[in-house]
Amino acid sequence: MGISGSLRRAGYTVVFEPDLCEKAISSDNDMAKIASSVVMACYPRAVSALFKNIGLNPEGIIDIRNGRENDILESIGVVDDSNSVKMSELSKSLEDATLTEAFQPKTGCDAWFPVIDRERCNNCGKCHDFCLFGVYSREDRKILVKNPLNCKNNCPACARVCPQKAIIFPKYEKSPINGGLEDEESALSIDTKALYADALRAKLSERRAGVSLLKRR
Repeated sequence: MGISGSLRRAGYTVVFEPDLCEKAISSDNDMAKIASSVVMACYPRAVSALFKNIGLNPEGIIDIRNGRENDILESIGVVDDSNSVKMSELSKSLEDATLTEAFQPKTGCDAWFPVIDRERCNNCGKCHDFCLFGVYSREDRKILVKNPLNCKNNCPACARVCPQKAIIFPKYEKSPINGGLEDEESALSIDTKALYADALRAKLSERRAGVSLLKRR
């Protein structure tokens, strides 16, 4: 945690946000507050899309996955003094406690939904036509994520059929679907019929789970 420690020693307030996706669909006020500061994230493209899709532009987004620690600190005018000023055991324990509290495991439904990268999207509508769960809508020739909570958990299928790679699932494990810069799934052969069949089976299974069958005597 060199970056956060250096920022705190320089007088900055550092806040860890464990689930920005959940904030994006539950609290516009919190998102506006976060947008008024500099956001450091592993996948800036995903974070930028989360904000832009609710009409916000962060003060700045810094890539901490691909940037070196010293370069990141220097970009905001902070000189890392960790070599000259040793962090005390108390301050380190406080930092560890902050992280532990911020990233407590949660129960319940995960905030899993697609985000559209507007810089790539050409509103072709393939995601809208493919999705069986009513996540997308078409309004004034523009594709919107209208019902994010309708999305099937851990299903990134619509991102795979997007020709522009404009659909982002921030919690997916591989790029470019998670907004990363690498094409970790570029070699996959995409069978749209198989993807659609999987989505249809999931939809039918969900429908059956909501039907009560009464046994006749």
